[in-house]
Amino acid sequence: MTIALRAACPADYSFAFGLYTETIKPLASAWAVWVDEEQEAQFASLWRPDDTRIITLNREDIGWVEFRQAGDEIFLKQLYISPAHQRRGVGSQVIRWLLEEQYRTAKSMALFVLKNNAACRFYERHGFEVVWETHTTLVMRRGMLEAA
Repeated sequence: MTIALRAACPADYSFAFGLYTETIKPLASAWAVWVDEEQEAQFASLWRPDDTRIITLNREDIGWVEFRQAGDEIFLKQLYISPAHQRRGVGSQVIRWLLEEQYRTAKSMALFVLKNNAACRFYERHGFEVVWETHTTLVMRRGMLEAA
């Protein structure tokens, strides 16, 4: 199993949006009405290929991760893995890569995750702790030098 990250390009938009819709729509629909056109317009306005890496498994696109540095913190904006490849260690490899690659320039990593997303437990297993919450979302953070 060869997991790699490659730089995203504008042509990856359809793949990224499709995976986003497939994985988030069932979760977000629990909190609000999902309107496809509105979601695509919002996604299009937020899509940042320069901050995004496509996750590949044996050269097949299976996910994507978006992150950016803000001050001394890495903000993990998005991490999506196709359902067929979830729970196989792919996300763990991506988190470890981010921690190893970014630890010299940041003191912590933070993210938002929907409360009803099973990924909450995944992030807890990787050392993230809840530091704030809203009605629908958890804000989680971990130090960069802690073991992944």
